[in-house]
Amino acid sequence: MKKNFTNEDLKRVIETKPVGDFYPFNLGDYNDQAIDDYLAKIVGELAMVENIKFEADFDSYGSGFASYVDVFCWKGDGSSTKEHDKVLSIDGLRIYLCRLTPVAVIGASQVTKHETGGVEEFLNSEKVDSIPPGDWNEQIEGIKNVLKRYRYKVLERTYVSELLPFDAKIPTIVADPPYKLFDAFFYWED
Repeated sequence: MKKNFTNEDLKRVIETKPVGDFYPFNLGDYNDQAIDDYLAKIVGELAMVENIKFEADFDSYGSGFASYVDVFCWKGDGSSTKEHDKVLSIDGLRIYLCRLTPVAVIGASQVTKHETGGVEEFLNSEKVDSIPPGDWNEQIEGIKNVLKRYRYKVLERTYVSELLPFDAKIPTIVADPPYKLFDAFFYWED
């Protein structure tokens, strides 16, 4: 789904100011507690999606500020998880829930865990709308239904891959200019 944002809307999001016509996005100023409480309801309702387990990061990866909550979902029946030589590989879906305006993106991702740590993939505009190996139709539909109930719009790859229509300084360590629309909504400043 495409949602049209004005340049002023995009600039507000980049400046960490909420944009929306319902609570908590209509407060004018960013209220982290109100927004994270709202997002926690969305994340909690993901438990109702058939055959999904998930982990959500509300802590901006432990430092700085992320303009989104990162949710990694995998199949609860174990079919998306493989172990080889004490390395656990989990294929799944990553959801970025924007904290500043009610939009989200969904894409394939993988988490690898081993004895001394692990690796998680970040989403970028090219991974939006991608699907991990296997049949994920039921899970994707369930996730989108949860987001719709909370008035979140799922943005498509074609939209978030467009170049930002103006020059901007986005406080992020995960992208470099020229920025895309994706970078305006989903940035992380460490």
